[in-house]
Amino acid sequence: MQQRDDTPTELKERRVSARIDVPYTVRVRGTDIENCRFKEHALLENLSEGGLYARLRRKLVEGADVSLVVRLSSVPAEEISVVHLAARGAVLRVDPQPDGSYGIAVEFTHRRIF
Repeated sequence: MQQRDDTPTELKERRVSARIDVPYTVRVRGTDIENCRFKEHALLENLSEGGLYARLRRKLVEGADVSLVVRLSSVPAEEISVVHLAARGAVLRVDPQPDGSYGIAVEFTHRRIF
């Protein structure tokens, strides 16, 4: 007998792939809400096959294109060489935070490991 799922559609998880909560460093390049080009280092909040969520000091526009490089380790750089994820993506969501930063959800359009 099959169970019926009564969870409202807006509350269901939409992610297809698993995500991990990791404090990896990410370098983000793009254009901010004031149309100024920028490069900023930030910490990830989570990472998945399809995208990431990080906090920036500047506000971006939903739909903006960004380039990202994620250092896939939390060990200090001088101790070991590590793998990096390079990606391009589109900003899906911008969340103002209480501390004045902005959470950004990015969906990858291209990615590679190096």
